[in-house]
Amino acid sequence: MKKGLLFSLFVLLTGGLILSSCKKEADEQEEEPVLTGLEKAKKDYQDLYVGTKLNSIGWTGSETACNSGDVDAITREKVVKRVNYYRAMNDLPPVTLNKAQSKSCQDAALIMMANNTLTHHPSAGMKCYTQAGYDAASTGNIAIGWGSEEPEANHSINAVSGFIEDHGGGNEVVGHRAWLLHPALSAIGTGSVYNDNHVYHAPNGQTYHKGAANCIRWGDNLNGSSAGPKFIAYPPANYIPSVLVFARWSFAIADADFSAANVEVKSGSTTYQCNVIARVPQSGSVNPAARIVWEPNNIDIQSDMDFTVTVSGILGAEKTSYTYTVKAFKVDGTARKAGSQGRMQIL
Repeated sequence: MKKGLLFSLFVLLTGGLILSSCKKEADEQEEEPVLTGLEKAKKDYQDLYVGTKLNSIGWTGSETACNSGDVDAITREKVVKRVNYYRAMNDLPPVTLNKAQSKSCQDAALIMMANNTLTHHPSAGMKCYTQAGYDAASTGNIAIGWGSEEPEANHSINAVSGFIEDHGGGNEVVGHRAWLLHPALSAIGTGSVYNDNHVYHAPNGQTYHKGAANCIRWGDNLNGSSAGPKFIAYPPANYIPSVLVFARWSFAIADADFSAANVEVKSGSTTYQCNVIARVPQSGSVNPAARIVWEPNNIDIQSDMDFTVTVSGILGAEKTSYTYTVKAFKVDGTARKAGSQGRMQIL
């Protein structure tokens, strides 16, 4: 009897040890390594930027019938994800999707495509006009494109990068960038349209087929509680893939005065000449922070590079001078961005 009892206890104990060991091994296998710094930045670029590409937006509308329709849920999900990718590089809280604004954003996008134009204040006489479309266009970022070489869906996500790049005349103040990187932005509405049979006669004499438009509505969504970081820079004081280091750099602080500020950009022993193109005062508490915008000359990133940026002569801020480092890492390929593409306009 004793032998049987001892044997049973031995089996239970050893069995428990084996089960415990197996559980431990399983737990260890489930744990993913915690990435930091450059390795995390590289993974985020693949997952949250490259990974937002789509093959179709699934648009159900019709330009001919002035039906703004709808798009697949995954399209809006990935537009939000790409916006949050840019926000995360500046340690800004993520935004969510404002589903209630989707219809108005669809209407705004259709107005822009149907009229081959961009305006924040569409008139009632324009094709496919609706009041909802007007509301979204007047409180959002809008983009239109023609003859895309990529699947139609990528206009939606490329528009996000276009807004962050903020290329072209009239966008020197990088207002589109500033709205998407606003610390108080808690949600966005977004809508996209596409017509494979759309015809656009460009000012250069060329005719493009295929048309697309996108609207990202930030109005009524500036209710977040985050005070944000001490400053918002783009490119950020962080790791950033080389293809997303755009021509226009900016630095913003709420209520600061940049009227007499100076900018210096260095990499190693090289100092880049910087052309300041805008000094923007803050206008109201809900508006984007005051900022300075400049374009460094002759930056060519062929390998990993650190850029030391110093903005000095600032008034009305905690400090008169700020120095930070932009850590650009080289990635293969090119970003589909508005300026380089030449077939997208933003407003």
